[in-house]
Amino acid sequence: MNKVAFPPRSASELVSLLEHLLGVFSAAEIALALLVLVLSLTVPQLGARVFESFERRLGSLAHHPGRQLIAVGMMAVAVRALMLPWLGVPEPLVHDETSILLQAQTFAAGRLANPTHPFWQHFETIYVNQLPSYASMYFPGRGAPLAAGLVVANSAWLGVWMSMVLLCMGATWMLQGWVSLPMALLGGMLVALRLGMFSFWINSYYGGAFIALGAMLVIGALPRILDQRRWRFGLVMGLGAVILMTSRPYEGALLCAPVAVVMLAGLYRQRRQEGDWQIAKAAFSALLLVGAGAAFLLQYNVATTGNALKTPYELNRATYAAAPAFLTAAPLASLKQGPAHFQKYFSIEAQGYQARYSPLQLLRSVLAKLFYSWNFYIGAILSTAFFCGLWACRRDAFLWGGSAFFFVGYFLETWNFPQYTAPVYPLLLIFMMRGFDWLRRPQGRRQPMRLFLSRAMPLASVAVLALPVTSYILGWTSLHGNSIQAVCCTEPYDTVRPALRKQLLGSPGPDLVLVKNTMRNPTEYELVNNEPDIDRAPIVWAHRLGPAQDERLQAYFADRRVWEFEWLPDTEPGYRLTLLRDRRSAP
Repeated sequence: MNKVAFPPRSASELVSLLEHLLGVFSAAEIALALLVLVLSLTVPQLGARVFESFERRLGSLAHHPGRQLIAVGMMAVAVRALMLPWLGVPEPLVHDETSILLQAQTFAAGRLANPTHPFWQHFETIYVNQLPSYASMYFPGRGAPLAAGLVVANSAWLGVWMSMVLLCMGATWMLQGWVSLPMALLGGMLVALRLGMFSFWINSYYGGAFIALGAMLVIGALPRILDQRRWRFGLVMGLGAVILMTSRPYEGALLCAPVAVVMLAGLYRQRRQEGDWQIAKAAFSALLLVGAGAAFLLQYNVATTGNALKTPYELNRATYAAAPAFLTAAPLASLKQGPAHFQKYFSIEAQGYQARYSPLQLLRSVLAKLFYSWNFYIGAILSTAFFCGLWACRRDAFLWGGSAFFFVGYFLETWNFPQYTAPVYPLLLIFMMRGFDWLRRPQGRRQPMRLFLSRAMPLASVAVLALPVTSYILGWTSLHGNSIQAVCCTEPYDTVRPALRKQLLGSPGPDLVLVKNTMRNPTEYELVNNEPDIDRAPIVWAHRLGPAQDERLQAYFADRRVWEFEWLPDTEPGYRLTLLRDRRSAP
């Protein structure tokens, strides 16, 4: 591993340090952001005529709310469609994705959960419960859009893509209630550019875009309810709240609690001043949907755990995990069930929980959560607008109070991932677009500089995408530092399972693959993941548990070819697949 000089003594060492800490894409963002700032101070009139001409061409669109939604939706479709020849359709890689995909397949089959298989010990996999039902540990909203994609076009990723398109349109609609119409259009376009091409929200199966969509509906409905007092906006808010409560209920509650306070305050003022209950009607329609969502969650708990008050998430943590989801929770009394390499994974997962024992580690955890949230949603290029928005909204108690309330609650969580903070995205987006509005306000002698910044930041947001676009088109290796914490670029797709599937399906099946469990098994990847109906799957993946148990499993699947899979990290392709029994020789 190359050492990186600190503190940097030259420009090249500074670039190396940024690449090491942030990755190439984020380092490029910082470089472009600095260039924009320098140009705004030195040549603020640069490109003014071109910008003015472009803005005039968008004039009719910028002031037509309905056309804005259509335009942003088409853009969100187009930006990812352009990269299909090179990015293709992602293959699920990490445990979260395979678990959520199982949930989607279960829903698409018309079930909330699957019956436990008689040989369930062979099929244990991370983030999936086997008892009392075979089901994902996640809340049902995570797999819902994927299930829709499977039903409509037999493609779970189509549901991911459509979630992103709806998020971009939802962000535009939300902003139309909070900022000027031109800035609402710009905000929707920036969401499509930032998240709709290379982020893991579009190139994985985590479902972050669907969570954020729910938040956009809640925050977008709030000013409309307070101003227009129509019950249909209550239904929109209720729909958004249901999406949040069925996908990320804790973080969704952190967003909805301040919204509820504002609604109650508005109801009190309206009743006192006008003697009217119009806001109450909208609130009641929202509560009806929330009540229906809560009833569905209770039914889902019954189907997956047998207990209406016990979630599949709680059951899974108590069965396999080594640490709780909150830093404030007591150490987890878990069964620590499953193969040995499961516990290696869960021990690594539990490292974040150790921060509770050290004030310095707690501080680092808080700073990391703030930094990665900024880096994912805002980034260096758009930071000027964001910080201007913080100033412009300094007296907005809801935006500041709601954001602070959310992040204080988020600091209590053990882990740090962008899908956790998806519910606060609309508030951050409002700050940023209010900043754009403030920069374009005619005031003072620095108006040319501010106007240049408001125009150059979106242009830089487009320009920085040239780096990953070029990288994929020319077939260069993935950008350094790619991770789900960064907005670019996507995590690598799974290559092992598709290669094995192609090999096995290329000859007469069906097949049973017995996976040897050793300490060489990767912790971030699990091959044993099966379809909802295991017995009817063309390929069944199973853990080896010992000669006697394996023999009984093979007898159960007597009509299948039997293979043994073993990880061999120091070889090419990194594993060995050996035929143990041909189907023709089966008794």
